Amino acid sequence: MTIQLMTAQANVPIEFLQFSGGERHIQLQPELLNQLQTHAQITASLNNSTDVMDYLLLENVLLERGTRLSVEIPYFPYARQDRICAQGQAFSLDLMTKLLNSNSEKFAGQRQKIVVWDCHSPVTLELLRKNTSFQEVINIEPIEIIQQSPTLMQILSTDDTVLICPDAGATQRTQAIANGVNSQRQQTIDVIYCEKQRDPSTGKIRTTAVDSPDLTGKTAVITDDICDGGATFIGIAKQLRSLNCKNIILYVTHGIFSKGLEVFDGLVDQVFTSNSLPQAEASKLNIINFQN
Repeated sequence: MTIQLMTAQANVPIEFLQFSGGERHIQLQPELLNQLQTHAQITASLNNSTDVMDYLLLENVLLERGTRLSVEIPYFPYARQDRICAQGQAFSLDLMTKLLNSNSEKFAGQRQKIVVWDCHSPVTLELLRKNTSFQEVINIEPIEIIQQSPTLMQILSTDDTVLICPDAGATQRTQAIANGVNSQRQQTIDVIYCEKQRDPSTGKIRTTAVDSPDLTGKTAVITDDICDGGATFIGIAKQLRSLNCKNIILYVTHGIFSKGLEVFDGLVDQVFTSNSLPQAEASKLNIINFQN
């Protein structure tokens, strides 16, 4: 289910409907409304405009009843559009956070917290604090998710494993992961940095460079928040192969994989991702079922 409602007792079934004109509608049965306590938890995967509207309708019903809400949105939509890169573009993330606040003026104080997983940049958290009435904004750090995979932690704890930072924007994030795994290693894990240039008007990658002369025999773990088509990681993996890496692993918190995992054939040996987005089973894919 795209949107789930949880009380202290159980999941509450929600009926979403669509009228013939395209409008969305929600119905919670009276007997279920009577079971709702003063606090409820919404977990939402907002993958399209219909999901966003459904979330706002559900929130409206609950707030009208005086329910205090906690919300979890693992993959926060529009997080990648965290600034205007070229003339004629919208500030999509700013608009998205304001949409989430549509119900807020009348119901100040009922929104307790919102939790997101490994948001693309601090701008998401800043805008959620600025544009919404949630009393607490929480970001689940990637190391918290990685630590729930014994297999990936074992790989990261091996002495011949290195971490690959895909670009300058991921430096702080990658170092935080390194700090989290160093407690389980005999020696500090090496972090290898990459440089990436994009065309700001199209978003396409122009060049990628790995800052290392040789990685013979190493297991390289590339880490990032999102994999969409995979172009960044394909370019990095090709260079890692040329530097004689023994194994190449990719960890991304949010696996969109819009072009499939086949794009990594012959380049990436294993892929790890969280359950923030629905995934189809694949031989090289390892899903970390993160529980917050």
